[in-house]
Amino acid sequence: MKYSKATDYALHVLLYMIKNEGESKKIPVQSLASALNISTTYLSKILTRLAKAGIISANSGAKGGYQLKKGWQNYSVYEVITIIEGSQNLLEDSFNHDKQCPIKLVMDEAEQALINILRQKTLSDLT
Repeated sequence: MKYSKATDYALHVLLYMIKNEGESKKIPVQSLASALNISTTYLSKILTRLAKAGIISANSGAKGGYQLKKGWQNYSVYEVITIIEGSQNLLEDSFNHDKQCPIKLVMDEAEQALINILRQKTLSDLT
């Protein structure tokens, strides 16, 4: 599992939407970018991924914007991370050892513990 700046932005934009608008109002990308001090172009790419995953909806036009979809509360922090990053190992053994390498085993165990915690935390836990 990887955690990049894009993932950080995704979680923060979702938190902003949860705290400020909920499911009731569409927020233009420019407003979100300004509030979070993020490039509009970069944020648009992140929002597109979140919309394709079904956490938010995207409406274009003069009265368009982004808003949380019903059920957003059920998404885990881990799911948001994988929506943005895909499934990648965060902790990797750089050497090309076999699967029984003691360092690899420790790193795999640590990563699994982290994943388990992030799966238990939902977006509603952020509020």
